[in-house]
Amino acid sequence: MAKPLRVVQIGAGAFAHSFHGPTLQRLSLAADPPISLEAICDLDLSRALVFSSEFGYRKAYTDFQNMIEESRPDLLYCMVQPHATAGVLERIFPYRLPIFTEKPPGVSIEEAERLAGLAEEYGVVNYVAFNRRRMPGLQYLRHWADANAPIRYVRAEMFRNRRLESDFAVGTAIHPLDFLRYLCGDVVEIRTHSLPYAGTQARDYLVQLRFASGLIADLAVLVDCGMLRERYLVQVENSSMEVTIGTGYTSEFFAAGELVYRDNRVVLEKPADLDPLIAGGFVAEHEAFLDSVARGANADCCLQNVHQSLKLAVAVQQEYSGALIDYSPLSNSTPK
Repeated sequence: MAKPLRVVQIGAGAFAHSFHGPTLQRLSLAADPPISLEAICDLDLSRALVFSSEFGYRKAYTDFQNMIEESRPDLLYCMVQPHATAGVLERIFPYRLPIFTEKPPGVSIEEAERLAGLAEEYGVVNYVAFNRRRMPGLQYLRHWADANAPIRYVRAEMFRNRRLESDFAVGTAIHPLDFLRYLCGDVVEIRTHSLPYAGTQARDYLVQLRFASGLIADLAVLVDCGMLRERYLVQVENSSMEVTIGTGYTSEFFAAGELVYRDNRVVLEKPADLDPLIAGGFVAEHEAFLDSVARGANADCCLQNVHQSLKLAVAVQQEYSGALIDYSPLSNSTPK
């Protein structure tokens, strides 16, 4: 049996507590565990201690460099606030440890490109947590689209309630933008229309993307429409597939899951998994990262790829419309 890889983690915030901590704990308690949870670091020691106690990390720290030096880990998980991600990653790249980091890959295009370049320079295997890429329903959608190609049209919608933050496009709408890249390939043109909310900096966004293949996709982002729903639709000739994701992303009064239509009939209907760690893609993304570490090569969801998704999110937030110039990735181009 291979020895479990020694894991340390930076950041014990609410999202990590709800999803990454339980997922890593599940992996560490498996019959043949691929990892052992050595240490957790947070600027708030009391929060780190609670996280350590609840999920089984052996030690808690407030200084991540001290944690790395003492724990001698095989893997590092970075789950800090977006504004802190770049500064933390820049300081841990020289350790040349494989890194799993939460999205976004920086809060500006310049940060994201710098991080991608440093990951390449240091040869660091890395994974960025865009969980839509690993949700079972959306994985099936991608396989179905490949099997029934060519795709004629794609539509996505992200509907939220009272999400009036000014940076919603970069902080959250980046998820469907990234998944559309993953599904359809590189974007060559974007058209953005927005409608502001009076007295705030919040906006709804209607986005159209044109891909290198010529395919067109529409995305509707509505931040305060009284309900939650996130849904993706792919149309091919005489058939369509629709996926509504659940696990807190869609209101309970909507049915989450997968539907396939053909000849005016429902030919497949599958409800979303009830386990939020599986349905939300969290287990699969951590498994994908561990697989990339075993292979010594990046998965598709690495800094060298997903900095392009941040470019799209920034273009949406800035209401840019036009051709996207200089869109070639550093490496690990989106497969399609």
